[in-house]
Amino acid sequence: MEENIAGAVSDNPSAPSKIPGFKSVCLKLGIMMIIIFVSRGAESILVSLAHEWLMGFGSDAAYIIETLLSFLFLYIIPICCSIALLMPRGMCGRIYRKPEFFSSAMGMFPAFYGMALMVNLLTMLVSKLFEDTDLYKSFNTVNELKPDNLLCAGILLFQLVVIAPLFEEFWFRGIVMESLRPYGNGFAILVSGLLFGLTHANFNQFFYATVLGICLGYIAVSTKSIVTTTIMHAMFNGISGIMLFLISFDEVGDYLLARAAGREAEQTPVVVFYLVFCFVVIMLMIVGIFMVIAKLRKIKKYKVPKVWTELSAGRRWGVFFSRFTVIIALVLAADTFSFQFVPRTLYKLLSGALGIG
Repeated sequence: MEENIAGAVSDNPSAPSKIPGFKSVCLKLGIMMIIIFVSRGAESILVSLAHEWLMGFGSDAAYIIETLLSFLFLYIIPICCSIALLMPRGMCGRIYRKPEFFSSAMGMFPAFYGMALMVNLLTMLVSKLFEDTDLYKSFNTVNELKPDNLLCAGILLFQLVVIAPLFEEFWFRGIVMESLRPYGNGFAILVSGLLFGLTHANFNQFFYATVLGICLGYIAVSTKSIVTTTIMHAMFNGISGIMLFLISFDEVGDYLLARAAGREAEQTPVVVFYLVFCFVVIMLMIVGIFMVIAKLRKIKKYKVPKVWTELSAGRRWGVFFSRFTVIIALVLAADTFSFQFVPRTLYKLLSGALGIG
């Protein structure tokens, strides 16, 4: 499958320079990222301002409305802007073709899952250094994801397994990566993975999502389709979603609390299923880690063929990070990842003006 990462693009000495087009794409990617963080901030402010009003409808209705608002601001608005800015002609016909090497690609799922989990565990260990600081909130996102009841858990599971894979693969392995592939597959995979991680807007998910994004980018290029990556993405999210869904059962919660307190706990069918599922996930992670080690030993013998030599890899990154829109996006990302100074300031101003809180 590795030989397919080169793609079909080749350099022609007599062809016009691609540098202006490359600079334009990088500029537009920066605009896309600015829109993402502005839209995310707007959603956060709007939900915070309307939270008490929404709770008047009941907790379940409030959760559904907030989910719909998140879908609008985190997916619909940014993706529509990305389509207008970047979407190459005929892209859908290319990315949704029948995948090549499908079985081989799916066989790599344990390796990718193990790699992502290793990164996630390392991030959790590092986060302990910031446990007594405000920055810890950007690491610790698990509690925020935990649903309050089965209805909310079901909605979250649907988001993770259906909505996120369909939209995010079209967005990052489709629009973003396809707009960059004429300038090198390796560069396109890395940038799309990096931006995919940044859009998760917290440290804990950033490293995990970046690694996952790079792996999925490799699969998309190798199989010449995002059908495979959409399925794999759903599998990744499905594992987390099912875990969160099971934790939302009172029996599982009571069992975990009892075990943490050193007491005997009743093992109901739901608890048994939860324990079996945890065992399967741990075994998948262990197998994946061994597969990663085997893959990394082989990868040293493989070099990505160059498909665009007009700019070196270093200069491509230099052009990308020197675009003023990318610089602004990175500043917004740094604020979002840390103290969220901009949205908090705007929220205080608006809440003061509206007499809220």
